[in-house]
Amino acid sequence: MAVIDEDVHPRSAEVSLVADEITRYGYRKPDEVFAISRPDVESFQLAAMRRRFEELAPRIPAVRDQAHRHRINRIGSLDDLVPLLFSHTVAKSYPMALLEKGRFDLLTRWLDRLTPIDLSSIDANQCDGIDAWLTLLEARTPLKIFHTSGTSGKLSFIPRTRLEYELWSEVRLTGIRFPFGAAEESDAGLRLPVICPTARFGRYAAQRMIAYLAEHFAPAPNQVFTLNQGHLSADLISLSGRVRVAQAKGEVSRLKLSEAQRQAFRQHLAELERRPAESATFFKRIVAELRGKRVLIISASSVLFQAAQEGLALGIRGAFSPDSAGFTGGGGKGVSLPTNWRELLGEFSGIAPLRWQSNYGMTEITAPMPACSLGRYHIPAYIVPFVLDPLGTSALPRRGAQTGRFAAFDLLAQNLWGGVISGDRVTIEWDDTCPCGRLGVYLQPEIERYSENVSGDDKVTCASTVDNTDAALQTLLGT
Repeated sequence: MAVIDEDVHPRSAEVSLVADEITRYGYRKPDEVFAISRPDVESFQLAAMRRRFEELAPRIPAVRDQAHRHRINRIGSLDDLVPLLFSHTVAKSYPMALLEKGRFDLLTRWLDRLTPIDLSSIDANQCDGIDAWLTLLEARTPLKIFHTSGTSGKLSFIPRTRLEYELWSEVRLTGIRFPFGAAEESDAGLRLPVICPTARFGRYAAQRMIAYLAEHFAPAPNQVFTLNQGHLSADLISLSGRVRVAQAKGEVSRLKLSEAQRQAFRQHLAELERRPAESATFFKRIVAELRGKRVLIISASSVLFQAAQEGLALGIRGAFSPDSAGFTGGGGKGVSLPTNWRELLGEFSGIAPLRWQSNYGMTEITAPMPACSLGRYHIPAYIVPFVLDPLGTSALPRRGAQTGRFAAFDLLAQNLWGGVISGDRVTIEWDDTCPCGRLGVYLQPEIERYSENVSGDDKVTCASTVDNTDAALQTLLGT
């Protein structure tokens, strides 16, 4: 059974970089988003989901094939979409051999199946690495690709366009400027120095956000304070992930590196040796320039915790104005976070606890799910949540408290498929109303990864494994 006549929406059709009426929901303030009743939310979600299916399924080969395989040609209810949700591993489903052999022509053909943008005319034969490949795609297409941290040993590539990149950033800025329940006029024109203790450039989420903040939020580009002016190389992240996994399995000696890769790793090791002095200089600089001032601190929880540790070790406490803002999320990412990590972060920064925004989300989803004062993660109307069985094959009832594998459909994804099944075990409260005042469903604070015993997709994130990576690299390089 054909899903939809492919000729109705040929892949050569022009991709719109103007937000449609669904995507424009992402620009709404949190007070508006979380004031919509659940019946109204689900009515909007079903209509929007039908439209996304009708527009994107014929033009994204992987979606079209999955719909054909499951004999789906229409969406009658929210749960009808479950068979069309992608596993979070789809964005890294390419054979690793393509990277090892430098076959970026074939990697382009793989990515072509995940986007409505026709990549068939892109000649990537001359690319000598992931960074060069991504640069080529962004120069020749509207793509603005994100990659993940590679903790599983492979990078995921999220084929956003410039529209989704702008929206991904604006959703976060709107949450900073207009916190839920705050006076609407308080921070409408907010411009603050930005602190992000990581490399300045790259295509990882933090670096994408830094670039946007430098243009749209900081008083000037030089008011974005990063650990260094370096580029977070996708090639190096990919190789480092492979080394971590190989080290954890005792298979480092089997890895084969080209001379260029060896040189990149040597430079990486040299940078790591400089890192303590670089960090000390960074903290002294920002405290000297920004002490007592109102700032925005934004980064992953693991990075901020490590930064707080280093700052406290240098004797820095209460560094910034209490009415500064902080934005964090992402979990430990290989770092074991103590139960009091938020208190340590507050002690270092001086920022009041209620001024920190903690979020749950995934690189694959445009908008984060903000935590309220009770630690519950609230799901905005433009994210359609699902709780699936542990194997991710069927939806649990949309009522009461349900615990299982989290999945979602991102309605803000106008030019890519928004359906993804995560590797996270969550509990969703479907019917309870949170005392914080936000309407709609929410996640309980306790979120954990499913083990590979259940799904086979667990990440290698043990802190000791990460700590031993440098030793593994030195062994591999023969140094």
